[in-house]
Formats: sequence, structure tokens, C-alpha cells
Amino acid sequence: MYAGSLGRIALCITALWIFPAVLGKVYNRCELAKELRTKHKASEKQLATWVCIARHESEFNTTAYGHTQSDHGLFQISGRYWCSEDEAGDSAINACGLSCDSLKDDDIGDDFVCARRIYRQHQKLSGNGFNAWVVYRPHCADGKATKYLEGCFP
Repeated sequence: MYAGSLGRIALCITALWIFPAVLGKVYNRCELAKELRTKHKASEKQLATWVCIARHESEFNTTAYGHTQSDHGLFQISGRYWCSEDEAGDSAINACGLSCDSLKDDDIGDDFVCARRIYRQHQKLSGNGFNAWVVYRPHCADGKATKYLEGCFP
């Protein structure tokens, strides 16, 4: 019994080492604002809106997945157009050139690069790139997003 338990434990440790789990992260609003500003160079003018969108799209959770719309990650990026849902990369147009799974880990660099690409595309189409996110108008437009930076940068 004891030797069998050690064998199972060794097997589990080996499996974890060989197949590390994809770890996500749940941010708080100030932590996200600081990372977007310092590490990912979000513009000061847009920072509150990005934080607001992340709050209303994913509750700041990088592993969020919208089952009905196939949306992924912090900014709920669509697998129908912006990322690839399968390993071969054939399931979508994949306009951001990345796998949807890469949007559900704790590295939000690729998420933000893709979100800015979506923003730029919709800026050309509608004159306001944030219109790409349905949460923008009801929750983040017209100065509603400013509260998401309160107390973050004393």
C-alpha cells in the first residue's frame, strides 16, 4: 500500500512537471490598470476604458470564456474572427494570429496586442474603436469609466 502510494505521487509530480497547468489570473482593477500602463504602454487617455471593459467582459479574469459567443480571456476576444480555436489554426480567420487558448493564461501581453488591433479596426469602421465591445456604451462610455482608476495612482 505504501509503495503504491509513492508511485502514484511520483507519477502525479512527473505529470505536473511535463504538462504544467495553464494558470490564469484574476486582477483587481488597480493592479490591471498599473500593468496595462507600465508593462503594456496603454495610453493614459484610454486606460480607464480598458479597465472598465475588462471588468464588464470578464470580471478581470484572464481565464474567462463566453460559452455562447466563443469569447476568450480578459477582453473576451472572439474565436470566430480574432483567434484560432484549434491547434491547426484553421477554425477562424484568426486576425490576431494567435490561438484562443493563449488568451486564457496569466500573460495578458498578447491579449492586449489583439485588443488594440480590434480597437484600431473598429476605429476605422465606426469612428470609435471601443464600440467593438458591447459593454462599452452602457458601462464605459461618456466618462463612466473614470471610476475604475480612482485610488490607483495616488
